[in-house]
Amino acid sequence: MLLPRVLRPLAASRTPLSLFSPRFILPVRTRCLSTTIEQPSSSDSTTPLPSEPIAQSQPQAPSQLPYFVGRNNLNSLGIYQQKKRGGNLKVTLVKNAEGDVKALKADIKEALQLDDGDISINSVTRHIVIRGHKRVQVLNFLTTVGF
Repeated sequence: MLLPRVLRPLAASRTPLSLFSPRFILPVRTRCLSTTIEQPSSSDSTTPLPSEPIAQSQPQAPSQLPYFVGRNNLNSLGIYQQKKRGGNLKVTLVKNAEGDVKALKADIKEALQLDDGDISINSVTRHIVIRGHKRVQVLNFLTTVGF
């Protein structure tokens, strides 16, 4: 509850900084990286070596498509829904598309079974504009492709 203006102090009382002690001291972590590689000693040779090299878990190379859909700084795909004309026109935007945007448009059109009038490309911003709120369908298509 606030005090009436008459009863409030004009200025806050000053306290010297020397009276305050730091309450929390965060630990500082340091990492030391070593560039030397430990060589196995001759006594470790009792274990048999596999005849084939062990497959390392490397990320799969993206499929060779003529386009790429990047992610934003929150690591999500740039698919947005908008309402225009007072909420009567619902639009889905696909942003961050690189490469052949026309091929991406054709693939989305085929996957979602859209008409020619329902999907277009903004030539200035290179966004794909889809009529209707179809964010979930486009997101499912792009994740199955590998983006």
